[in-house]
Amino acid sequence: MTSSFGSISTAGKDSTMDNNATSNSKRRHKNNRHHNEDDDEEEAGDPQVWSTFNTTFRQVQSVLDRNRSLIQQVNENHQSRIPDNMVKNVALIQELNDVLA
Repeated sequence: MTSSFGSISTAGKDSTMDNNATSNSKRRHKNNRHHNEDDDEEEAGDPQVWSTFNTTFRQVQSVLDRNRSLIQQVNENHQSRIPDNMVKNVALIQELNDVLA
């Protein structure tokens, strides 16, 4: 390799780095072979936890969907520039603020 500081040899370093990367990869692969049935049970998790997560996720998704709908309506009202729609935006934005608070 040549730089503004002169010639620097990296021939030995490249092959050493390649060997280390290969060695580390083999070591990780070898360690992954010690998989047992207890690991499967831990990965599956507690059914009650998954049920709670699923229920909570659906509730959160519902709120996000409602927020998206409110924001779209506010944008449409704003783009229309109709005075009555601007007044409606006040209530829509207040509803969004209540949800976010």
